[in-house]
Amino acid sequence: MRNFDPLTALQALLERCRVRVDGRTEGSGFFVAPGFVLSCAHVAGGAAGGRVRVEYEGAAHPATVLAAAPDAAAAAGRPLYPFPDLALLELADPPPGHPCVWLDPEAPPSGTRVTATGFTRDLGPRTAVLAAGGRTGQPGRAMLELVAGEVNPGLSGGPVLSHRSGGVTAVVKATRQEDSAMGGYGVPVSALRLLDPAAYRRVLSAHDRFHAVDARWRSLADAPPPTGYADGPAAARTAERAADRAFLALLAELPPDSAADLRAAFLRAAPPGTFEPDLPLLDRRDVYQELAARVTLGGDHLTPELAYCADLVRALPGDAPLTRALRDRVLIRAGETGRGEAARQRIDGSPAYAPASAPPHHPPRPAAPVRPSVIGRVRHSLRDRSRYHVRVWQFRGAEEIVPAGPESAELTLPQALRLLAESLPPQIETVEALEALDGAAGRPALVELILPHEALDEDYAGWRLWPELEWWTLGRKHRLVVRPLERHQEPRLHHPWLMRWEHLAEQSLDRALVCVCGRGRQQRPQALDAAFNTAPELAALVLAGAPRGGALAQAFRVAVASGVPVMLWERGTDPRPLDQGACATGCTAPGRGDCPDGRFLRAARTALADTHRDAAPDRIRDLRNEAELHEAERHPGPDAPDAPLGDRVVLLWDDPARQLPRTRLAPAATSPVTAPTAPAASTAPDPAPSTSTAPATEGLPR
Repeated sequence: MRNFDPLTALQALLERCRVRVDGRTEGSGFFVAPGFVLSCAHVAGGAAGGRVRVEYEGAAHPATVLAAAPDAAAAAGRPLYPFPDLALLELADPPPGHPCVWLDPEAPPSGTRVTATGFTRDLGPRTAVLAAGGRTGQPGRAMLELVAGEVNPGLSGGPVLSHRSGGVTAVVKATRQEDSAMGGYGVPVSALRLLDPAAYRRVLSAHDRFHAVDARWRSLADAPPPTGYADGPAAARTAERAADRAFLALLAELPPDSAADLRAAFLRAAPPGTFEPDLPLLDRRDVYQELAARVTLGGDHLTPELAYCADLVRALPGDAPLTRALRDRVLIRAGETGRGEAARQRIDGSPAYAPASAPPHHPPRPAAPVRPSVIGRVRHSLRDRSRYHVRVWQFRGAEEIVPAGPESAELTLPQALRLLAESLPPQIETVEALEALDGAAGRPALVELILPHEALDEDYAGWRLWPELEWWTLGRKHRLVVRPLERHQEPRLHHPWLMRWEHLAEQSLDRALVCVCGRGRQQRPQALDAAFNTAPELAALVLAGAPRGGALAQAFRVAVASGVPVMLWERGTDPRPLDQGACATGCTAPGRGDCPDGRFLRAARTALADTHRDAAPDRIRDLRNEAELHEAERHPGPDAPDAPLGDRVVLLWDDPARQLPRTRLAPAATSPVTAPTAPAASTAPDPAPSTSTAPATEGLPR
């Protein structure tokens, strides 16, 4: 047809997908998969299992709320239903042959034309063309502003079609002001990931399977524009959309994956330094689409989503038909973009994931990541040293350190440690999943805590971070070490640190250990500093007690400033008093004699016999478990001269190769960032629109 316009036809198809919903109130909805309707929770109701009526082309169909965002607005006293305000409905007897929209999680750029449709209170069915404005709310919970048009009451729950992508990108939520062209708000369809995961996977798998066999939507969304502009950006986007649909149809056939495995797969395929998504990853389609929205490295690098699919091919049974289909699709798409050889190398497991021609500012990904870990840091606020900030990273190598989220706001020390404890479990699961991808399945994660001096002696090993497994503790389950914050914040201390770390590379720890207690003239700060200055081999210390205060705390600070990278002590203990005749002048300089009360030193040397520097975290973990197995040895009687190390041992293990990226630290008063999961925090309320002269109201009949 000479005057055929694909967009006009797509808008007509969009109208064929809309339904009227009669639930908690009257509003709109639309088919997203055969027998499944998406609407707003304030329209359908916020309780799963609730009954609603769906009207489609004049016929009524009973439906059930499959999943919905619960209604907390009344308790919170807020005018708008809380985010995400979405509901998935399942029809008991859906109309045969009905079409379904294509859901597009990509947020349309500001100024993009969009089409909203639904059923108004007074005018009946209505289709309106508006524009995408800004965003209202925090990342992951931001509403799309709909501007330059009228959003009538009753359109709530209706679809918002992006003219740029040809997919439904949002659900109408509210009108800003009735009977005006001030527009309204929409909830991005990506917020479906905040609903029940099982319902989400079920509906979205049905959505992808439907569009794999039903060409009505894709034939219009992927049609060339009527102007014949077939070789420019529009044509490239069309090819990308077609490829996305093909991959998502294949991924829908795979069994579900765990949250940790999904995060690990995302990080494996993402460009170095990529943040984790703001929304949870519930399914492989989420991983694919999040990666498709990332920046692609130059040269012959695979796009992140293709790298992910290539990794899946390598992990799936090689003779399965689905594996072969996915492999063929990866190679075809990679070949179309000039990256066929990179795809073959990744599928075959070649270490050369990144070609030699990669630009210098994008170093190639190492073939085998170097001891992945979770690094948690607690640092002082620059405004008030009695307040603290918390941040967590995944360390996958010196060139790949991935923040798990932004730094927290100012907290007290107990609050900071509570937030640190809450933040560790999901990151530990992800790091262990990453290790499994690298062939080290079952190896416990390394957890490194960078802490200020006053927080070093807490019982981190005894933290119970998994309520459903109350017998698990952090120190017995994982390789746990502490590291001194002060050294990481002072570059002048790094050279002796590196030098002493290298001295430990050629000898076992039992031979390197010497004692420090801070007692006597030869262990006062000036003498200790002189001893360390003249003996670079002093690199592993046993402290006579916990470095909490007094002379031992001073000796500890001297050791940190001198670069000593390995120290052990018994948590919560003080140096035992010396016998009057033990040593007339106190203890000798480190390395020039053993401690007169050398019980802990002897136990440490025995326990760490033939233990290499790099194996110390593993050995300490084993010792904590051995102590639990031998209860009598945990609390030896007064006559036991050489009790073995037990679960009270603390290992300071500070590898200078495992440093965090240096960032400019600004006073919290000028750039506060709220922690993603601050202690006792509740779900953030829907933000009130700041650009309106009147309060927003749900687009409902009243």
